[in-house]
Amino acid sequence: MPRIAARLIMVCLLLVPLSVYAAPEAQKQSRGPVKVSADRLEADDQAQQLVFSGNAVAVQDDVTVRGDRLTVKYTGAQRDIQQLIAEGSVRIEQGTRVATGAKAVLYRPEDRIVLTGSPKVTDGGDFVQGEEITLYLNDKRSVVTGGAGGRVNAIFTPQTEKKP
Repeated sequence: MPRIAARLIMVCLLLVPLSVYAAPEAQKQSRGPVKVSADRLEADDQAQQLVFSGNAVAVQDDVTVRGDRLTVKYTGAQRDIQQLIAEGSVRIEQGTRVATGAKAVLYRPEDRIVLTGSPKVTDGGDFVQGEEITLYLNDKRSVVTGGAGGRVNAIFTPQTEKKP
């Protein structure tokens, strides 16, 4: 039983830096704990990965990542996280923004997320979709590609001004 508890603590410590949003370094350090739930957890130290499967959900403060499967890949003795891969019915929520797709890969060293599999990002009435959406978290920018022969589609709804 203590071995299972130690593994769960290790998992929580590994996921702390996986915030899926851009923030100054000082703000990242003060973020809350990551809470992960899934039907199953498979830890493989030799392959240096953790796999959460079956309705996997990771939550840290205002960011929620959902998928059928979440895989955390790490390296070295310090278990530095290199990637978080969400697969199957992926949904990333932060405030009013929602990103969906079949797969999302967070490349931790670059703080970059690549969404594929009919990716779409919505914020209120606005949305953008294409074949691949890359979010650069530190730069607060994104690139949407339509793929071979495909197109990028977007709708931007003008905000109405409130009169005093």
